[in-house]
Parts: sequence; C-alpha cells; structure tokens
Amino acid sequence: MDSFKSDITMISISLSFLKAMFDIKKTSVKVALLLSCPMYLLLIFYIAQKRFTTRDVIPELKPINTEVLKTFGPFTVKVNTGMFIKNFPVFDVSKNQFLIEAVLWFEFNPEEIMLETIEKFSFDKGTIKFKSPPDIKIIDKRLFVKYDLLFELNTDLSFQPFPFDSHKIPIVLSNNFITPEEMYFVVERTSFRIQSGTIPVGWKLKDTSIDAGFLNLKLDEQDTTKNVQNPKALFTIHISNTGLRRILIIFLPIFALIFLALFSFIMNLFNLVGRATLAITGVTGLLGFRFVIEQLMPKVGYFTTTDALYIFLLIQACAIFIAQILLTRKVEAMQKIDPKPPLDSIETANNFIFLIMTLLLIGATTYILLW
Repeated sequence: MDSFKSDITMISISLSFLKAMFDIKKTSVKVALLLSCPMYLLLIFYIAQKRFTTRDVIPELKPINTEVLKTFGPFTVKVNTGMFIKNFPVFDVSKNQFLIEAVLWFEFNPEEIMLETIEKFSFDKGTIKFKSPPDIKIIDKRLFVKYDLLFELNTDLSFQPFPFDSHKIPIVLSNNFITPEEMYFVVERTSFRIQSGTIPVGWKLKDTSIDAGFLNLKLDEQDTTKNVQNPKALFTIHISNTGLRRILIIFLPIFALIFLALFSFIMNLFNLVGRATLAITGVTGLLGFRFVIEQLMPKVGYFTTTDALYIFLLIQACAIFIAQILLTRKVEAMQKIDPKPPLDSIETANNFIFLIMTLLLIGATTYILLW
C-alpha cells in the first residue's frame, strides 16, 4: 500500500513538473515552442527533398512476349538496340526542353531486314537535328550499325511537387515505317548508358530504365483493321532535384513572415499597435512576395506544392491578423472602462489561438510536403 501511494505521489509530482514546464501561459514556453517549430520544419523539408517524388507519365508499351510472337508469325525480325548519351547541350527541365547528343546503335541480321528500313527511325516528341552516316561493322555475321545523333526532345513533365520534384524523362525510339509483325526492338539493361558528369548541377541521376514493345493506335473505334502498330524502344532517365537555391528563396521568406505574425501572440496584450502591425506585416509581406515566387515557378496551369503551401500560409496569416484585430478591439473596449483591466480571459484566448495556429502550421506543412 505504501509503495502504491509512493508511486502515485511520484506520478503527481511528474505531472505537476510537466505542467509547469509546458504551461502555455508562460512566455518562455511560447518562445520555446515557436523556436522548436523551425527545427521540426527543417526535418520535414529535408525528408521532402530527399524523396524521389514524380508524377510524370511514362508511355506504357505492350510487351512482345512468346504469345505475341506466335501471333506475329515466324517472319518477324529481332533488332537489338541501345543508346549512349554523351552530353546535354540543353537541359531545361522547367521548359520541358532537352537537346541530347548521343550514339544510337542497332544490331541485326542483314539477311532478314535491310539497313534502309532500320535507319528510318525517329523519336516521339523529338526532332533529329543531326544524324551522321551509319558506321557499320560486321560482328558474328550480324550487322552492327551506330549513328552519332543530336536530337531535341520536348516532354510533358509534371511539376505538381515543385520545387521538390523529381522526374522521369522518357526517350521513345520509334520506327513508323514498319510494323511489329515485321520487326521489333530488343533492349538490354546494359544497353542504355549516360556519360558521367553530364547531368547539370542541381540535378542528380538516380537511375535509368529501359523497355521495348509496341503501341497500338486506334484510328477508328469501330474498325480494328485500321489500327496502326509501331515497334518502339523506351529509354527513361530518372533524375532528382538536389538544388537548394529555389527552395530557400521561396520558403525561407514566407515562413519567416508567418513566424513574425505568430510572434505577435507573445507580445504584451497592452501593446495594441505592435501586435496589429506584426500581424498585418505577415499578410502584406506574403502578398508582395508572390511576385517573386511567380518568377521562379514553371509556367503551368495546375496547382503545385508551392501554391498549396503559399495559399495555406496566406490564409493563416489573414486568420492571425483577424484574431489580433478582435483581441486588440476587446482590450481597447475594456480599457475604456478600466485603464488596467484584468485580462485573464483575453490571455486565455490569446494562448489558445497561438497554440492552434502553431499546431496548424506544423500539421498542414507536414501534410502538404509529405502526402
């Protein structure tokens, strides 16, 4: 029994200590909470930056397997292909524009298919700026042909997670002058390589992937005989954003403004002008800084992570300003009756709003960046 009473006493003392330590009425506790928020948010930003987050749509090729080959018949020709990227003269992710200097090669049996048919290749959503004459070798009675290429690629990358976006850049090799029944591409994992050091600063090569097959274009929904099929090979580049410059330029000022607005809850309740001034500074600062953000963002018609976070912070800044106006008006009304009125109820409301706003800032930022 004595041991039980001792345990209850220790628990009571511990709870009293925690309550005294985390009493939101204390200015030191509010300051500590406000200072701990940036450290937590830095962790969230770090996790968001390290994740490979992409919503890019990659073409889905229909695979050519044993069953498909049976339907194609015995005369379809296998053509091995691969690509080596030497350089990116233009690598503009924000404009979806890439200029690629590469070596493209094919290996095939010349008795089964003609070189003139092979070299009619093209790139989906791409334009070949330069193509060298074929460099031909014979390896084990098979023709090995390579071309030096310079081609421009225009992609449809998604910037919804901006500026924490990572991307998959698809390079779709196609031959629109032949069908899969006549020829199909085969790509090995080691057939696609990128010269080290070619990815510009601010981006990191995460991985590459390959695929091969064909696409079925339905020209007429009612008449399947009009379907068009072309053999294709897909080379995909996986890149992640490692640059911190735009992240700091965008988010450091807007979070500094919202923390400045939150600091108004720590000021003395009788400092009516100071509290309202800090609150309105957060609103006007965020509105003005939007013009800077627009210059840094890609020109897209949908909402990005930056837009969602900015809108939330702007709404929160407006809510803080409205709360401060209501609190200061209440204090002014009470001062007309008593120059030094008791402000216990106002203090409680002030502390409650501060706690709610701080928790909302943490929760909403975590949700927007990580989910």
